[in-house]
Amino acid sequence: MNRKIQLEEISNNTFFWKFYFCWSRGCDHEKEINIDEALEVLEIDETKSYEWERSFLNEEDIEENPRYIAEKLTDDLNYAIEFQEYEINFFLNDIYIGNLGGHFEAWFFTLEELLAFEKYPELFLLFLPMTGIVENERLVLKPFIIKHLNSIPKFETHSEYIANCILNGLAMESGFSEKEGVGITNNQNHSVRNIATYPRYKENVEELNKLLIKLK
Repeated sequence: MNRKIQLEEISNNTFFWKFYFCWSRGCDHEKEINIDEALEVLEIDETKSYEWERSFLNEEDIEENPRYIAEKLTDDLNYAIEFQEYEINFFLNDIYIGNLGGHFEAWFFTLEELLAFEKYPELFLLFLPMTGIVENERLVLKPFIIKHLNSIPKFETHSEYIANCILNGLAMESGFSEKEGVGITNNQNHSVRNIATYPRYKENVEELNKLLIKLK
């Protein structure tokens, strides 16, 4: 099996997007359930979903040869998303920016940065769980999420509910701020951009800030 995942494999793929968003930190506050339970509204055949996941990831070989999505966006910027057995890792220009999984690190992209990827539907949805927002940005982002979820079979009938669950997982305790000499940072635990708590990321954040500002 080709280890590189083509975007055509995941575009409008109900099995993939349910699998993918189950890794995110979304939730339904009212029902007090995590997003994996919330996504049961899709009523997907669980046996077929499990079989697809095993085939898609090629689980027998995933530890040694994980599958990945990687593309060049501009002359200066490329990304990679690597699907490990227990986590999904994200990279920009081979620089680690976070992961989804048990020891997650998220809240990397600002709303403005995420919207710069809006013209790439699959990439917008892939980067969505790595985005951080404050409360007044929820209403700005929600219609974009609904728009892209509406293109996925079975998601379209529950797109507003699923969008709300995803948005719940993106909320930050405080927003992003500009740090002189570095660029955009935040004070959110479990975020690579929190260089006060994780100073080892400072040089990488500074480098990526220079690249990301060109996308806006």
